[in-house]
Amino acid sequence: MGFNLMTFLQSPRQVFVVRCAIISVIASIFTLHSHAEVIKLTASCDVELGAINAVCVRSSEGSVAVYGWDQAVKHVLLTHGRRDVVWRARKAAESAKVVAPARERDLLENGLDYWGRFPQARYHDYAQQTTKVPSHSWTVNQWVEGGDAIHLSGTRFEVIETPGFTRGAVSYVAVLDGKRVGFIGDLIYGDGKLLDLYSYQDAIPVAQIRGYHGYGARLADLVASLNRIIDAKLDVAVPARGPIIPNPTDAATKLRQRVQAIYHNYLSTNALNWYFKEDRMRACGRRVLGQDADIELMPYCEYDTTPDWIYENSTSRLILSETGAGFLLDCGSDRVIEAIEELIQQQAVDKVEGIFVTHFHDDHTDAVAKAVKVFQSPVYATEEYSDLLEQPAAFHLPAMTENPIANIKVMKDGATMKWHEYTFTFHFFPGQAFYHGAMLVEKDGEKPVFFIGDAFAPSGFDDYCILNRNLLHDHEGYLLCLEKICDAGDCWLINEHIRHVFKFNATELDHLTNRYRERRNLIRETVAWDDANYAVDEQWAVFYPRSETLSSKEVKTIELRITNHSAKARDYSLKFNLPENVVSLDKVFQKLTVQAGSMGTASIRLKARGRWKDHPWRIITADIETDGIHVREWSDAYLTLKEVTR
Repeated sequence: MGFNLMTFLQSPRQVFVVRCAIISVIASIFTLHSHAEVIKLTASCDVELGAINAVCVRSSEGSVAVYGWDQAVKHVLLTHGRRDVVWRARKAAESAKVVAPARERDLLENGLDYWGRFPQARYHDYAQQTTKVPSHSWTVNQWVEGGDAIHLSGTRFEVIETPGFTRGAVSYVAVLDGKRVGFIGDLIYGDGKLLDLYSYQDAIPVAQIRGYHGYGARLADLVASLNRIIDAKLDVAVPARGPIIPNPTDAATKLRQRVQAIYHNYLSTNALNWYFKEDRMRACGRRVLGQDADIELMPYCEYDTTPDWIYENSTSRLILSETGAGFLLDCGSDRVIEAIEELIQQQAVDKVEGIFVTHFHDDHTDAVAKAVKVFQSPVYATEEYSDLLEQPAAFHLPAMTENPIANIKVMKDGATMKWHEYTFTFHFFPGQAFYHGAMLVEKDGEKPVFFIGDAFAPSGFDDYCILNRNLLHDHEGYLLCLEKICDAGDCWLINEHIRHVFKFNATELDHLTNRYRERRNLIRETVAWDDANYAVDEQWAVFYPRSETLSSKEVKTIELRITNHSAKARDYSLKFNLPENVVSLDKVFQKLTVQAGSMGTASIRLKARGRWKDHPWRIITADIETDGIHVREWSDAYLTLKEVTR
């Protein structure tokens, strides 16, 4: 039987679906160019598509906005409290009553406290939550929870708990002109996609895993939320970002399958299986994949005792020369220094002649600066992360030390150095983190040892913290590390958290490579934007330095660094959002072109102005627009006022 379009369109339901599909196409056209276009979703519901969509629901008793609206309304509904979304409600909230999720209260009310703590809280940060926190407190008139039903200006809204993208997000469902319409925030983007993966990092208490190790922890919340949306039987969904979703049940089902496939892949090559063991990994898996899901874990590779020319202490290693000299890798605590001083007193070691820092994490760097002073040793790192070690205050990354390391001897990737009977080869090794190195040590008559920081364990990748920036392309991130291990040949690997040496055979290396590429493909299918790296790189757009001190007399320059992960060159329209008491010597609207796979920078010169009332800090943010990507108040930097000495 042939397909009859007229028969199909006679069904009100099918008319609505086709109409929504057309709207979805229009949405994709207009969001590319940021033109605000108002679409009549139903007779009583208008949607304005943009960086953040805006909704107005009208009735004879007044109007209600969702996400925001530029004309006067009686109420405005927020689905979550992130800064990059709630800016859209700012104008409506000037006169409207604000309704928001009770579980987002901390984000919406305590932004001042958050930013007041930031100068210290950014160090030793193991919680791994977004900094997209409002810099002022929102006045909320009504807090809601899942199961609530609220009547606003003649319209009834059901409240559904839909956490995932944030810890306490909700969705609102209203019957408008006979159609069940869901306002779902950042739960789903388009046809079963999501904005990123790094926003789902969190603790997993049931498995005794803290936020730092909680890759995709809130994917469990996302799956539960998607199930609630499926159960809600929506006719159409209006997200905070992206096109209108004409088939929410299909989109939710696709997204659920996609994120479960990603998480299944992640567990299958996960280093935490070595550290935390199988039971805890299966507990993690059941949360996302289901109680009866098949959970695959990579068997441990070959491991052995550490050679006797390598001294082990905590997360440090000391290479021992026949001459009596030692060469230290990492120093995360005073106890390492004390242990080496004891070795010197026992004449087991004469002196420490150098220190190599594998990466920036505090358990490897907290005491490096002190060790340099105690042992009078030079310190080495590769050029990709030496700046971070020297100026940690210019960055915000997981588990950073606040102790800068001065006068680093910067080594190029692949540089070699002869040290007594050993040959060292220094490597940029962006495994556990982007800012990460490794050192291959060769000695006649011994199997080479590759000191790889925290990049691998015998059960796979140490990629459990997405905010470490584990990039996914070939020849970068873990795939580059696997290439380097293959190129090193038959050698032992050392992760300083593990009191063994270990190595992967050819079959295991192929397995790791194939699984990682498989995950990249799964993520590419799931992410809203045009490259998988955008899902795992929170700092594709980041201010440098991340904090700066201003005065009225001195000009400071701050950069917005943008990494174009796409396969094409991109033209960016940028806007620097200046806070109160901060002035710019440059235009706040700027243009930037960045070639594919490259990083570009736009800079702005700043000065302080006037008295800083209320608090001694300000937050500068940036809006970024390019083909298919439009985000507002996205990147942030912390500005403080320099104290004037009289």
